[in-house]
Amino acid sequence: MSGIFGFVNLDGRPASPESFQKMADEMAGWGPDGVGSIVSGSAAFGHALLIVTHESRFEKMPFHDQDEGILFTAAARLDNRDDLCDMFGIGHPDRPVTSDGQLVFRAYKKWGSESCKHIFGDWSFAAWHIREKRLFLARDHLGNTGLYYYFKPPLIVFASNVKAVLAHPEVPCELNEMHLAQRMVGDYSDETFFQTYWMNVNALPASHAITLTNTDRKIEKYWRLDEASPIRFGSDKEYLEGFLEHYRRAVRVRLNSVRPIGTQLSAGLDSSSVTALAAEALMETNQPLVAYTSIPMFPAENFFPNSITNEWPLAHQTSELYANIEHIAIQSENISPLAAVKQNLKILHEPQHAAANMFWIVSMFEKARTRNIGIMLTGQLGNGGISWSGGQNYIFYLLVHNQWEKCWHALNAWKKRHGYSWFRAVKSQLLRPVLLPLSSEYQHFLRPGKQTNFVYSFPHIEFISRMGLTRKDQFGNPIKPMTPLVERNLTLIRNGIMVGPVWHGLGSFCNLEVRDPTADIRLLEFCMGVPDEQNTFEGGRRMMIRRAMKGILPDAVRWNVLRGKQAADTIPRLVDQPEEMDTLLAHLESSQGIKQYLDITTMKRAWQDINSSSSTAEIVVNQLLRAINTGCFLRSFSR
Repeated sequence: MSGIFGFVNLDGRPASPESFQKMADEMAGWGPDGVGSIVSGSAAFGHALLIVTHESRFEKMPFHDQDEGILFTAAARLDNRDDLCDMFGIGHPDRPVTSDGQLVFRAYKKWGSESCKHIFGDWSFAAWHIREKRLFLARDHLGNTGLYYYFKPPLIVFASNVKAVLAHPEVPCELNEMHLAQRMVGDYSDETFFQTYWMNVNALPASHAITLTNTDRKIEKYWRLDEASPIRFGSDKEYLEGFLEHYRRAVRVRLNSVRPIGTQLSAGLDSSSVTALAAEALMETNQPLVAYTSIPMFPAENFFPNSITNEWPLAHQTSELYANIEHIAIQSENISPLAAVKQNLKILHEPQHAAANMFWIVSMFEKARTRNIGIMLTGQLGNGGISWSGGQNYIFYLLVHNQWEKCWHALNAWKKRHGYSWFRAVKSQLLRPVLLPLSSEYQHFLRPGKQTNFVYSFPHIEFISRMGLTRKDQFGNPIKPMTPLVERNLTLIRNGIMVGPVWHGLGSFCNLEVRDPTADIRLLEFCMGVPDEQNTFEGGRRMMIRRAMKGILPDAVRWNVLRGKQAADTIPRLVDQPEEMDTLLAHLESSQGIKQYLDITTMKRAWQDINSSSSTAEIVVNQLLRAINTGCFLRSFSR
């Protein structure tokens, strides 16, 4: 989608056109349909336009309201356009020429900082109050856009693209070692979302707004996921009808496009339901839908015996239900996992959590670009929302919180569904959540030296120790049992909120918008508000969406419980081109600067294990590719 950028000199110095042009150059790729700019006094604002929606053809940003003394720019695609138009008295004849950015500005004029609570969708904006010398920045509820800023009085710099911030000559390009260490051990705690790999360059977190002046920085969270209002109906049928009503609306408002529409389609419930509902809606106006499914190039069943390593058969069952779906296989034969890591850094400029998935994601987006796809639908946020399982420890926490009758019914239903004995049911659902963390702690007590064995990537232990981090800071730490609510929030963060800037940047690079109906605020609040029993109905998991999709998805997809692996053949792809990995590791090892951060010796040992074993654990491959991703980033760390 479109992007925004700009800077302000709080001391009143005139904004330098040369500095602004350097930022505009970095944003040029984000604005194939034009880069707008206003340089006025001590401020310079810009907007990189990507036309996708019908109304975006009339977008005129940035905007200077001289009466109010506000310089404004926004990148926006709104879910509640009609509601806002009704509220502002915009008649139906004028709505097609009223852009989403204009609606965001009207909302800001009406509600000020409270406007964030009234605009739903994918958006970020900046408002400079000239008379008060005050800058307001805000980002959408779930972080579907990216927004970075540098604040060191008297200078404020902001942009959708972090490289545009760094392009300003007065922004130093210095490595943030603490953030690097936190990411290398997989620390994704809330405070880390404010930081980036560059010192004093911050990311505005999802559902946050910040006010900056020469003397103050005030940041606030305007929306909380766990504050969704409870929803109570009189029957199961009403819950399913309400769910489908919200879900269909979330899909339909994301189909606004002047160009063809594509969708990611796997064997899973989330992407399959998004695809089916989109096809259903587009069929009403005889519009096609292009569905992309990643398929393996090499056999991978031996690496994942209890998973789906080729998602094409189930995905194709979904596509065959709808005559307007064109189903395309993405084998990614022209890009290796390591080449994709390097390409990712050129596009997004920083290491990614899902480094092992980049080869098929990059390949899919490149294929979409050749078809002039304007929208790529995804179901990225589904696991924590529309298809929430109820949580791994759901029954255990009912017991812990003295909900004994509810716990009894849930345990009995789970036992019947799985055909287990009472002993096995109690062991699995009530004892395991207690014994697993205790076992981990006991193993740590017996072998305290193993606390340096980080499972997220391969950081150099001396670097991690110097930063003051320990095993307890790492990703997926087994000694930190989670409540279902914490697990759900982390699922949403890992599957969605972390990915928003990735989709924003990757989509802009390929001149398209990534839209996620499962990240619709009103749909997500509905899913958060319904009783837990709707998701764990009759002892099952993800039961609300399974029941609601009857007649919409094939039963084989609806009731599938095996996990799909979209990057299942990563290992044979790496082994097929061993010289590529050997060369890269040698380059990393030759750099003293990189060796102080990465444990190259362990990385090489892991690569040897991958080469010599036919059943290398997935976790080792993910570790290695994340470490490679970090190493390539450190090699290229510059302006």
